Amino acid sequence: MKLLVDSSFLIYCAEKGRDFISLAEQTLGEKLECYVLEEVLAELRKLASKKGKRGALARVGLRIAEKMKVVRSSLPEDVNTDQKLLEESKRLKMVLATVDGGLINKAREQGLPILTVKKDQSILFMGVVD
Repeated sequence: MKLLVDSSFLIYCAEKGRDFISLAEQTLGEKLECYVLEEVLAELRKLASKKGKRGALARVGLRIAEKMKVVRSSLPEDVNTDQKLLEESKRLKMVLATVDGGLINKAREQGLPILTVKKDQSILFMGVVD
């Protein structure tokens, strides 16, 4: 299964000190191929340049993301990252990995498959993969 990972998911992995991708593989019983948008990397780099806890978490998230395959969005630069995540996950038939509640709601409205982490740190998969 192909997974398009957003910055909130990567930062959450860093914050909790857990490999939620491996946990998802165990939960779903299959290997996940992870991808990240160039814009997500840029977002993480920008956050990582800041001081404090958020910057430190972004630096860890960036190290995780750098092991993933990078996707270049076909959408114009002025389209925001969340919209690009939605459109590219649909176009490329990927599951969207996020812990961002607003993004989850938008993805559900569009019928996109989502992988997220519940409060108890278990994996939740919603939707159907084409």
